[in-house]
Amino acid sequence: MSQPHRRAAPPHATDVLLWLLATDVAAQHLADPDRPGHCANLRCHKETYPCAPARDAYRACRTATRPTLLARGRARVIAPATAAARFAGWFRPNPPQQRPTSARRAA
Repeated sequence: MSQPHRRAAPPHATDVLLWLLATDVAAQHLADPDRPGHCANLRCHKETYPCAPARDAYRACRTATRPTLLARGRARVIAPATAAARFAGWFRPNPPQQRPTSARRAA
């Protein structure tokens, strides 16, 4: 029987699986309290903190969440008539072109 995951994804997470994996990796790669500036994970024994897996996990966590919207209010939409007036006169019909007549050859 599978057990539920120990963390629930926040509502602003757009990619839940990526967020869960990133938080698991970030929880495993924390700073070592006994050796400042080093990772506590045994796989990163001699690496400085934040190690490459921790940096990747933080980047993945930011990627998996919805970005904060900076703009507020409504978008300004140009009326179709105004937009069409901007392009008036750009396209004019071409006069019909006549095909050159080929001279008949004598057989």
